Amino acid sequence: MNISQITQRYLAELGLSNDTLDLAFLNQLQRAHIAHYSFNSISVLLNQPMPLDLPHLFNKLIAKRRGGYCFEHNKLVYHILKNLGFEVKRLLARVVYNRDIDVPNTHRATLVTYQGTHYVIDVGFGPQGALYPLALVPNKPQRQGNDTFRILQKRRTEYHFQILKDDMFFTLYTFELGHFTEADCDLSHFYSHAHPDAAFVNNLVVSQKTLYVTHSLRNQQYHHITPHHKEITTITSEKQLHQLLNDLFHLNLDFAVSTYLFRKYVQPTP
Repeated sequence: MNISQITQRYLAELGLSNDTLDLAFLNQLQRAHIAHYSFNSISVLLNQPMPLDLPHLFNKLIAKRRGGYCFEHNKLVYHILKNLGFEVKRLLARVVYNRDIDVPNTHRATLVTYQGTHYVIDVGFGPQGALYPLALVPNKPQRQGNDTFRILQKRRTEYHFQILKDDMFFTLYTFELGHFTEADCDLSHFYSHAHPDAAFVNNLVVSQKTLYVTHSLRNQQYHHITPHHKEITTITSEKQLHQLLNDLFHLNLDFAVSTYLFRKYVQPTP
């Protein structure tokens, strides 16, 4: 299956039309993608092969709806947008969570230039990610559903992707507008799913997000977040985890897989 066929199947899955390729289309694409395809670390935890070729990404994300993490989601969208004729550029970022730390580039996103303005498109950052492309207009708050984001320019070449928390902006990740190749992304992808200290190697993470509802699971806790309410549920059984993964996140996993994930990452045996 070539990229044009993948693009048409992807648009059909999300109910999108490519008749008008404008900013509204980009907004619809990012919002629909995040609502339709889950962000998760399950392939990492199961030690499954994670190639980044487009036929594999199509099969995993679109055909089987198994979800994935940033290097999968954002590479697929990068090539779909490029195929549609958008001006795109790869971004690699350092996930810092508001800390002054030295960490590698373990996050991929996409920079799209439309009518002279740069936009950060990111369909692979999980529950705290943006619902729509974020205009690269430094220091300008941008409201999206429950959340407010901004991109802070720290130095001439360094940008901080931030979310408003408790009336203060919190840096999720930092990035620069350098030139990155697929080889650079492959190296960061390898670290993120194979290094023993990588976050996704050690944590069960699953999320899906719509305009006003976020479903987020991390190890033993499931979070259901709306504009007026946040409910946290502790996962206490294999059956409960299995129902969440299959009924809520639509991952179509065997019960044996849910049992393994529960015993190793949700309620590990000492």
